[in-house]
Amino acid sequence: MQDYKAAARDFIENEKQFHLGAIPTEQSNPLTRGLSAKIRRDTCEGVKLILDADRYIPEVSQKCFESAEFKKLTADILRCMNEGRRVVFSSVGASGRMALQLDSTWRLFWQQLIERLPLRAEQFVKMAEMTDSFMTGGDRACVRSVENFEDYQTFGAWQTVDSGVTPGDVVVVLAECGLSSSTIGSAIQADDMGISTYYFYYNPKDILCEHLERARKVFSHERITFVPMFAGNMAVAGSTRMQVTTIELLLAGAALEMAAYAWLKENLDPEELEAVGAKALSGREYSEAFSDMVRQMQCGQALASMAKAVEYEADTYTKGGLITYITHDYLQDILTDTTERQPTFTLPPFRRTDDSESPLSWAYAKDPLYPASIAWQHIIRRPIKGLDWTREDYIQMNAAQTIVDNPPKVGSEELSYYDLGNSDDKTRYSQHPARLVLVDIDGLSSHNGCREWYEKNLPKFDGGMVLRIGDIPAEALGENEIRIPISVPHTLMELMPHIMVKLAFNLLSTATMAKMGRVWSNWMIQVLPTNKKLIDRSTRIIAQLANISYEQACEEFFKSYLGRPKDQEYRESYVVETLKRLGVDPDAEE
Repeated sequence: MQDYKAAARDFIENEKQFHLGAIPTEQSNPLTRGLSAKIRRDTCEGVKLILDADRYIPEVSQKCFESAEFKKLTADILRCMNEGRRVVFSSVGASGRMALQLDSTWRLFWQQLIERLPLRAEQFVKMAEMTDSFMTGGDRACVRSVENFEDYQTFGAWQTVDSGVTPGDVVVVLAECGLSSSTIGSAIQADDMGISTYYFYYNPKDILCEHLERARKVFSHERITFVPMFAGNMAVAGSTRMQVTTIELLLAGAALEMAAYAWLKENLDPEELEAVGAKALSGREYSEAFSDMVRQMQCGQALASMAKAVEYEADTYTKGGLITYITHDYLQDILTDTTERQPTFTLPPFRRTDDSESPLSWAYAKDPLYPASIAWQHIIRRPIKGLDWTREDYIQMNAAQTIVDNPPKVGSEELSYYDLGNSDDKTRYSQHPARLVLVDIDGLSSHNGCREWYEKNLPKFDGGMVLRIGDIPAEALGENEIRIPISVPHTLMELMPHIMVKLAFNLLSTATMAKMGRVWSNWMIQVLPTNKKLIDRSTRIIAQLANISYEQACEEFFKSYLGRPKDQEYRESYVVETLKRLGVDPDAEE
């Protein structure tokens, strides 16, 4: 075993730029403290508590909508539409999956609009191809985290160059919490190339610049347009898949809808515009719609039904079972949430089709309408982008020797090994209880073939349920239904329904894990340390809960981390193992 004391000493002395305890998104949110104890006693109260962390998003988003920076972005997107230029979204982790979703949603809108206005097909095809996207680690990262890639500015810079952007294009960097080196590399590279660059960041600029040299470096680029969006700490400390990506989706999605509607008004005649059937909202209307959506989720049938769904999932996993979600129209949204459960809660990732030994992911998502190759086309709506980098490329990018010697499998062919299609995957009902969940949003599954697939395949499973969210028709789709009624505005690209699904599934997965004791108070004790930021987070959680110094906690963390075989990394989190060894009971009431 590698000398854990030496490893800890190296991290403490040489990785100070990843010591992030002073950063708000890495700290406990006072609004959600005591979450794990409360949700064990009362699921409804726990769900309400998680949603409390979203309370500042409407106010912050409204301020952003009114800012010169946001108005500049919408104008720049419209310029690209008029000039035939490109808008490219870039990010990492949960925000990286958001970048792919924004790109895909834009493409879907224009492709569907051809059905209404077929004589505009040539124009609309060009509009659909106007956006692009890439995430740190390539498209394979949308099904499984790529270890350590976010730690390298050079990786983000290379991906920016590989995207083919040129002056006149726009690069939108969703910088998540503002900590990831790869997104900083993307922004700096784009700016250096003379690209109009936008940098959406969450943590306050003054705090980032005070503690992080890499933050000072990116903020020194005066031509970059910086879009601040701090709306409080995360519901679960460090879980940026929640409030950070929610406000990112709201702001960036609204910018796309506003620009698209402005173009439509300029280029369509009144009858054509009426045939489009939807429009964009004002900034205030988007903010108010979000506030109303959260209010609906926190009361009445929506709250009671969400709690019931949480208890259904917790019961399944506690008994060693599996959940398989099926949906078509919102598959990308649900795929994103299920992927993000792996690093957040140390759960087994999606398993490749050529792997029969690794543990199965607790939750999975499938498209019941198409085989896998076609399902992937519907999810991403552009050619798959892998990173086909060579050993020499990694050397040139100053990657760690471990990456140079054993480059991860992130090539363009990797997604073909993940079957999200309608094949009969026997592994999904090989552990019991195996449960099939049809996800129906706004009644879409009643007429698109998903219901028929659900009914045909349900006998293979131990049971099933129809999870219905949004504007729900009266007709039942199955014997066992959970109905979460929520009304949101319908706009050009259905931004608010997408945010509704995101909130509902982030809430479902987080509340389920908290209910099962995989969260302590509102600390992410089951974190999987796939990068240096997460090693620091693991260390700080150990120090906090064991009441020891950061230095001692780091040493204890590496003792666990380096002492366990790699094939046992999903046994339990290294944080929990360390706390138990130190005599702290992670399951005890806080």
